[in-house]
Amino acid sequence: MWRPRSKGGTVTVQPLPTLETERLVLRPLAPGDAAAVRALGGDRRVAEMTLLPHPFGEEEVRRWVEGRLEWAAQGKSRPFSVLLKEDGALVGHAGLLLDRDNDKAGLYYWMGVPYWGRGYATEAARELVRHAFEDLGLGRVYADHVARNPASGRVLQKVGMSYEGCRRRDFKKWDRFEDLALYGVLAEEWSPAATSASPR
Repeated sequence: MWRPRSKGGTVTVQPLPTLETERLVLRPLAPGDAAAVRALGGDRRVAEMTLLPHPFGEEEVRRWVEGRLEWAAQGKSRPFSVLLKEDGALVGHAGLLLDRDNDKAGLYYWMGVPYWGRGYATEAARELVRHAFEDLGLGRVYADHVARNPASGRVLQKVGMSYEGCRRRDFKKWDRFEDLALYGVLAEEWSPAATSASPR
């Protein structure tokens, strides 16, 4: 099992790998991705169903990228830019929030509006679940989504997760309280066969 290693009082974190699926490349988030992240994540329709701020100005996206890179450097997360294999276009963002003490990871993802409905979220999420179990040796992967976004729930079901409940009025965004639907899967429940299923 991969874990941050302590050496001389400091934590050494292995570099993030680049992951590939049939149509996608998931490579480590980089500072140079900021403009593309802003172009996609700045759409109000994306922000509405995620924790992304809106408006998503240059300073906000810079802090957003830097924050995720800092977490990665501390071994707390694995943030990936999601790119198309065919032309290298950045289509979204996905990653894992690591909780090594409790042997689990939180899966998250979002895709730009022009790329909705093409199965990219499912394909990226499926690969990250595989990565968590096969490469990192974790025991559980969990995720949540805004309850009024059932499409995200279907993504989680397709990658092998089960519905675990709802946290009502979990957070407030734009003067509206949102419920969160909760999903999860244990290592012993997960099957590698799910990773070879249709992207959609």
